[in-house]
Amino acid sequence: MMSRKRCIYFMLGTIVGIHLTLFLAVNYISKDADEVNKGKFVRKLKYIDVTDSERRVSDRGLGSAGQLSLNQHSQSEQRAVKQGKARETQPHEAKVIIRQPPEPHGGGQKDGEHRFNPAEAKRALYGRLFSSNIGAESDSVCILPKLHPPEKICPDRVRWNCSLAPTFSHLNRTTKQIQVDCEGRFRVNTVDATEMEEPVRKNSYRLRPKWKHYEGPAAVDMDSEFLDVTCKLGGDRLSHNYFTQFVAKPSQDEIQRGVFEETRSSHGRWKPLSVLTVVLDSTSRSQVLRDCGLPRTVELLEKMYFAEEPGLSHQAFIFNRLNSISSSTSMNLTPLFSGELYDSLDEDRVTNGIYAKDIDEWAWQYANSRGYITSYGVDNASGMMGTRTHCKDCHYRPPVLPHVAHGWLQKEHIEMGPDTFSGLCEGNHFLHEYILNYTRDFLRHDHPAKWAALDLNAGHRREAEAINQLDEELHQFLQTVLAENENLVVMILGDHGKPYQAHPSHLGGHYETLLPFLSVMMPTWLLDESPSILENLVKNQQRYMVAADLHLSMKSLLHYPDLQAVSGAQADKAVNIFSQEIPKTRACEDALMPLWSCVCGYMRKIPPKEWQPLYVTMAHQATQHVNHYHSTERLLQSRTPGDPTSCYDINFKKLLNVMVNENPLEPGNSPKRNIYHLTFQAIEEDTVWEAVLNNNMDIYQVKQYSLYQKYDVCWDKRVPLSYCVCDRSQPVREGILSHLNIR
Repeated sequence: MMSRKRCIYFMLGTIVGIHLTLFLAVNYISKDADEVNKGKFVRKLKYIDVTDSERRVSDRGLGSAGQLSLNQHSQSEQRAVKQGKARETQPHEAKVIIRQPPEPHGGGQKDGEHRFNPAEAKRALYGRLFSSNIGAESDSVCILPKLHPPEKICPDRVRWNCSLAPTFSHLNRTTKQIQVDCEGRFRVNTVDATEMEEPVRKNSYRLRPKWKHYEGPAAVDMDSEFLDVTCKLGGDRLSHNYFTQFVAKPSQDEIQRGVFEETRSSHGRWKPLSVLTVVLDSTSRSQVLRDCGLPRTVELLEKMYFAEEPGLSHQAFIFNRLNSISSSTSMNLTPLFSGELYDSLDEDRVTNGIYAKDIDEWAWQYANSRGYITSYGVDNASGMMGTRTHCKDCHYRPPVLPHVAHGWLQKEHIEMGPDTFSGLCEGNHFLHEYILNYTRDFLRHDHPAKWAALDLNAGHRREAEAINQLDEELHQFLQTVLAENENLVVMILGDHGKPYQAHPSHLGGHYETLLPFLSVMMPTWLLDESPSILENLVKNQQRYMVAADLHLSMKSLLHYPDLQAVSGAQADKAVNIFSQEIPKTRACEDALMPLWSCVCGYMRKIPPKEWQPLYVTMAHQATQHVNHYHSTERLLQSRTPGDPTSCYDINFKKLLNVMVNENPLEPGNSPKRNIYHLTFQAIEEDTVWEAVLNNNMDIYQVKQYSLYQKYDVCWDKRVPLSYCVCDRSQPVREGILSHLNIR
């Protein structure tokens, strides 16, 4: 019996052994097969992980069928149809846009290789970077909440029609003559609307117009950078047609040519790049990617992002963690162009509408020192950052259109027809067209190194769709300048975002304000020549960055390929996005971002039932801050101390919203422990205000949320426009009135 049992056990053991051997063999073969296909499998996992996590839609509950690709939108809903000066965005829902990457075109790394593959990495990141999600995902420790915007951010339909004045004259850019089809007497002015820092004549900061009179119809030579052709059409009504053009300055260019040659002789490896910075006022990353944002421009960026078309001159990169400092243009453009924070201000300069900080070195000054020719302009009749201060050291400045002086400011966003608006229209052309055309021609200058910047202010209006009026011309402008300048690097960015017009207390508006758009376009030859720059840019697209990083990076381009050779002003802890990989662990403190404007982490909205008397006290503190700017004590220090002010004292009416940024790592008695963001309404004109304060009632910022440009007719120029609420039925006498867009 025992031997029989042993035999049975032996047979069972043999069978189990055979099965175990077969299992191990099959598993080994499967594992080997997996290794062969590992690259493809991993790529698929990465793609699924990213895009599935990005499938966030609005409360309208769009399923997969509702998630439209960029190509679908650009062919139907997103295409802006240009008919003369009228353009239309077709009907669309208020939804989050989720785009799918196109199929790969072969290639891929070989088995066993672990080299960085930029094409593969771009495909993996595509869903994160091109989604209009407010809290787009990233591998950064700077975490953003998953928030849905309010419904109907975008109107069902929007068209743009700039025809506030008839077109009665035409410029022949070949002959540089303007044919004026005006019967009878007409006149032409060659002096633009630039405001000076000091009065140039009694009660005025503008030079007098220089008029010449003609009998029409007639041809007029365009021998200056600006012409205002004025004709009486239909009785005594004056109509204006404006023209601008770039005109070279040979003697000045010759000086810069000498500096350029000196720089090149002392830096033999230098390959001069031209640099262009386009600033979009009040434009968030999410807004650009929405239907009523910049769909045509995004379509171009997407094509350059994948860079799969042969012969494409440039590649584009999109970034989703640029943190702005509140909603102030000065606070963001100052570090962008100087590397310095906008602090330690001269209050007298603030009062007088002059840029209020002493800067050690502007970016254009640095470019000048290396032999660049430079240009910087603003399209809305103001100087740098809403002041009367212009780029004094720039060799070229685009002419300033009389957007305020001739009343076009009051006609912004006029309804021209059903769902059709005038936008920022200067009679018969959009305001942005003039500065884009000027900059395009500046970049056609034969000087080998050019630095240019321009501010486009269409997005400064509260309407979400306001930025859409730029789309057609901006798209065409980028296509042209990139095709014509193979050594050109372009940065296009928002200075900051903005809250939602109809939902000022929505938490998403807070995050959009602090998350502006950013894209960088680089020459393809440069990325082929310097693969480390390509790798850094791809990785940094989802890393935390601030404007001071872009300042250092911009300066480094002026030394290519020696990006480390930057000298002069640069911010502490700034990172060069071209030569350095930004650590995943970098957040606000590492970048010296003021805590009260840090976007990382979670802002908590306090429900009304939890509001405390402290919040009302804070609102009163904010009203006192505003009223100080037109107080008798302060105005006594102005040039016209005896004049009464037209600005009302504002008085608290009610709280609208309270949010708090809690910082538990700060000590309990630290003023930074809690940063409060209040929205409140004042009694005067029911104006709406935003204030940021800390535990100690220290004010970081107070800003009028409601549209304050309407008060320009009664504005006391000694007071920042946003702080002057006044009686519009009582215009201020000539001399007090001014039109600075202080932001």
